[in-house]
Amino acid sequence: MAVGGLAALLALGGCGERVLDTGLVGSVFGGGPPPDAATPIRGMSGENKAYPNLATVPPRPTDVPSVEQRQKDMTALEQERAQARAAAKELEEKYKPVPVPPKPKG
Repeated sequence: MAVGGLAALLALGGCGERVLDTGLVGSVFGGGPPPDAATPIRGMSGENKAYPNLATVPPRPTDVPSVEQRQKDMTALEQERAQARAAAKELEEKYKPVPVPPKPKG
């Protein structure tokens, strides 16, 4: 009997126009449907069909570092990475993990 009632309840739930538009709590406790107000999610309305104007592309940047400056930065990063690896290795050697204790007898 209970299984049949549950099946009928689930079948009738599919007859509604909106399925859980108010959320699970709203549908159970009688909350109204959500207002048709503007949301932060924009739908695909098809109103922007024009192609972008390629004349509006900004000019190339002029503050690009030189090859020498990029090489200097790369060398500094390599040295910093080597120092970090050395520090990590030192910490790994200093703080060894505690060995697993033997199983208790009994």
